[in-house]
Amino acid sequence: MNDLSQFSHSQLERFQRHFSLDGFGVEAQTKLLNSRVVVIGAGGLGAPILTYLAAAGVGTIDVVDHDVVDRSNLHRQVIHSEASIGEPKTASAAAVMRGLHPEVVIHEHREPITASNALELIAEADIVVDGSDNFATRYVVADACEIADKPMVSGSILRFAGQVSLFWASHGPTYRDLYPEAPDAGEVPTCAQAGVLGVLPGVIGSIMATETIKFLAGVGKTLLGRVLIYDALNASFREVSLLPDPERAPVTSIGADVAGLGGFSAVTPAPAAAQPAGGPGATTEPAATAGPGAVEDLDFNPFTGEPKLEDELSPAQLRELMDAGLIGGIVDVREPWEHQMGTIDGAVNIPLGELWNNDAGVAGLDDSEGKPVVLYCKIGVRSRQALEVLRQRHPQAELRNLIGGYELYKQL
Repeated sequence: MNDLSQFSHSQLERFQRHFSLDGFGVEAQTKLLNSRVVVIGAGGLGAPILTYLAAAGVGTIDVVDHDVVDRSNLHRQVIHSEASIGEPKTASAAAVMRGLHPEVVIHEHREPITASNALELIAEADIVVDGSDNFATRYVVADACEIADKPMVSGSILRFAGQVSLFWASHGPTYRDLYPEAPDAGEVPTCAQAGVLGVLPGVIGSIMATETIKFLAGVGKTLLGRVLIYDALNASFREVSLLPDPERAPVTSIGADVAGLGGFSAVTPAPAAAQPAGGPGATTEPAATAGPGAVEDLDFNPFTGEPKLEDELSPAQLRELMDAGLIGGIVDVREPWEHQMGTIDGAVNIPLGELWNNDAGVAGLDDSEGKPVVLYCKIGVRSRQALEVLRQRHPQAELRNLIGGYELYKQL
């Protein structure tokens, strides 16, 4: 298959190093051009994945991400810049990708991936690349890939270490062979809580892009059945072999055990929150820029797309209760440096990591006189985890989560 007729003149110039690469050549490049990849996440891992897949000549790329660019992203999410702060990450990433390969076809999906839409989002994919940043989403993506029998490149990072593997139900182990059950809420810290070395997602994401290209092009030996682990502090790689568990029951439902972990809801997001953007001319506004008027009747979290739950308050509702003196306490579970950048009056700062071990500093848990204790973080995800932890320890406590967190509260 050495037909160059599918390539434009600019593509012939762009991919000449691949054409001349022994063991790759025109045939492999043609396979890339005719492939479709679905990438979950346009953040830290997504940045190198999307950049290198577009630059390498993958013909069609779907980008799934509901978030907008924030300045705190830029130390590791290098596909974005200061100029794109406030923009949907899908749009910011797409602009860079088209700059590298103008002929690439990009489908933007500005919505969270959930049990309700996962199978539809991955239906046309030749391979799925999961660059999400939380266990809940990873299980949703993995379950959907197992049910649809789609190969999946999976990567994760935390602090100074990361890992990569390829899973494929009909050909080898799956994600649930490596992690059979989702961790309990609060058991594993997120990157927001524990931090991450800025260059680390560049290393792990580049390996993920490499595995994707190898799979699509049909070259080399993939990481199927192997988990590659990288330790940045020691500059070392090690490998763990993985086999399918013959005793494990096949997955038949998506994300059945991940509700409450954050990043995923078992309930379909409210229609106003799920705003897919299908092409280059998409004009979907980022949900995070919702103005004060939209906050009053809020019934979903504009940062995650998850519907408002019975134990959640909107910023407007919180202010009403505060003005009426009907709040038992307010707890900011963000990190101290976040707390110092702005906080809700009267809030006590107890980072989520500390709260897991000791909740003695939370007043009103066992004697709130009917006044709820309100938990909040940046966008309502970590505080949701904190609520679930406290609810297990203090089942009688009146607990509320601030939907949209401090980011939404300060807009009111």
